[in-house]
Amino acid sequence: MTGGKVPTRSPTHREVEPARLAALGLEVEDLADGAPIGPGAIIELAQDRGRPVSHYYAGATLGADVELEVAHPVQLVVCAGKCQQWGSLDVIDRAADLWEKTPRFDLLTRQCLDRCDEAAVCEIRSPDGNIVMPRATPDAVVKALAEVLGPG
Repeated sequence: MTGGKVPTRSPTHREVEPARLAALGLEVEDLADGAPIGPGAIIELAQDRGRPVSHYYAGATLGADVELEVAHPVQLVVCAGKCQQWGSLDVIDRAADLWEKTPRFDLLTRQCLDRCDEAAVCEIRSPDGNIVMPRATPDAVVKALAEVLGPG
């Protein structure tokens, strides 16, 4: 965690072991083969291996050689570092489910968004500006994305 404070409330989730994430990150790195990798490929990998999409995203975040694809004007950026303890992996999994139905945004992860006291944190970036979502929940993120994306 590179941010300042930590939440004063107790964690609600357990972090995935770093060694496990590192192994999953290597799988993503191999799949990417030096090119940016998008949600479709990561979701398919997770489905093929029977593992949560969020674990692969968190693993990819640890990999220095993994670049997540930016192809849309709207991006959801989720902290996959210490925010795991406050539900960020649930946010990633729910966003991946939404992406499969509405692939009109990019799903990105970072090790830290420097708002650790408000974990889980994510940002929605769009041409109209950025929305910072402290204490993000899957439902709140899906609702905010729907508003930003609009009908379509």
